[in-house]
Amino acid sequence: MTFFLPLLLSAALLAPAVTAAQGGRGPTAAEARGAAREEAAEVLLSEGDTRLVRGGSFSTPVRRDEPIRSGDLIRTGADGRVQLRFADGALMSIAPDSDFRVEDYVFDTGRPRSFFELMQGSVRAVSGRIGKRDPEAFRLRTPTATIGIRGTEFVVTETVCPAAGCAAGTIPGLVVTVVRGRVSVRNEAGAIEVPAGATLRVRDARTVPALATARRPASAAPGGPDGARRVASGPGTSATPPAAIDPGEHGFR
Repeated sequence: MTFFLPLLLSAALLAPAVTAAQGGRGPTAAEARGAAREEAAEVLLSEGDTRLVRGGSFSTPVRRDEPIRSGDLIRTGADGRVQLRFADGALMSIAPDSDFRVEDYVFDTGRPRSFFELMQGSVRAVSGRIGKRDPEAFRLRTPTATIGIRGTEFVVTETVCPAAGCAAGTIPGLVVTVVRGRVSVRNEAGAIEVPAGATLRVRDARTVPALATARRPASAAPGGPDGARRVASGPGTSATPPAAIDPGEHGFR
């Protein structure tokens, strides 16, 4: 991939100094892999108001030639949009008004993992080789719940309201729409699996996850009338069913 080029050029320039400091010994394979792991993704598209926050500094806009690393936070404004391709082929499309963090991403090791965090906003995700090989190695956290995958494409929206409360017509919490495959959604109140074609809404971390729309009619759905396989229970569910999200709204172009 082209996003490895800056790293390779830097390594070539630094190789003589490293070799001299190590008494003629070049970098080991483990050291080389550690350097490569610093680059998690390349930027396919960045438009509008976008910001990359890394450590205590930030840059704006998010540049296509800037590799994305573990710990990086991408923040989009009202007209901002960023699309990423990760080293394992996973794709993320970050919608306007979103805060998305690459929490911990490692691909080229014996224990790969792809952990992400969506603080607010919306992201469309297509899983890569990490999630397909080991679903437990993929995780997307939000303030409301943690999302796992079973090899899939899905859209996640997390709405966070200010302390004064939500604006009229705004419903806080998490909405998940599955385009392909299945996802699991878990919080402190319970957990559920969401099939393709279904939408789930969870108002907060103390509300049991429950489907809003189902892929199949009640008579054909295993595990209950909503087609979901519930694995835990809690104090209650959201009373207001949500409107379904249009998956194409945040799709790749």
